[in-house]
Amino acid sequence: MIINVVTVFAVTMFFSCQSNKRNSQQYVISEEAPIAEAFEVNLKYTDSGRLTAILKTSRVLDYSNKSFPYHEFPDGIVLDIIDEEGKTSIVTADYAISYQQTGIIDMKGNVDIRTSDSTHLQAKQLYWDQSLSWVFTDQPYKSHLPDGTINEADGFDANQDFTILNSRINDGVMFIEE
Repeated sequence: MIINVVTVFAVTMFFSCQSNKRNSQQYVISEEAPIAEAFEVNLKYTDSGRLTAILKTSRVLDYSNKSFPYHEFPDGIVLDIIDEEGKTSIVTADYAISYQQTGIIDMKGNVDIRTSDSTHLQAKQLYWDQSLSWVFTDQPYKSHLPDGTINEADGFDANQDFTILNSRINDGVMFIEE
């Protein structure tokens, strides 16, 4: 009788161990896969208790497990940037990737910026260096300024409020007071 109980116990342990091993193999993650995935994200950034930005996206992939960590936004982003006066500028893009070590966000596809002072900028690609508060691109872009000035060029760099703008190879309409 004791031998039967020991045999049943040993057989049960053998099969339960194999079952656990088989189940654990189902959870092996590819080295190329993200460590996490989030849906319908509404992320709020603050600085010293003040709301500075709101990031909205339908999907974000977290690759912080990589040697050069990043977050990918394959379905695009809507980013509201709120200045110290509470004025909001809105940035949208079809795709974005944010590199954690450098603080640079690379936005691609129908990048559209509408600042609080009615400046409107459209580009194919735009980089935003968060640590320097600087935006730049080497791709063609078009801007509409509040005074009616229209500018098309093959690249620019500017501070994030567009009070400093260095444009390259320009073509456009500019209004000058006499």
